[in-house]
Amino acid sequence: MLIPETEARRAKLNTDMPLWVMVDEVNYDILETSYTLEDRAARGQFSPAFSKQIVLAFRSMRDAQALRISKRT
Repeated sequence: MLIPETEARRAKLNTDMPLWVMVDEVNYDILETSYTLEDRAARGQFSPAFSKQIVLAFRSMRDAQALRISKRT
């Protein structure tokens, strides 16, 4: 699902390139044991309307049993 430029700005993401939310793939990761070099501070957020679109698209993929699950180790 393409992230509209207005939503990318709202979430404080880079708007110099197309950005996507993958709704057919999820990562399984235990946050407490996950290691990252990136700062985990919140940047911004999507609007409630766009967030709802993401949830509905994800549910559609789940209901169609079309999700790919990747376990991060």
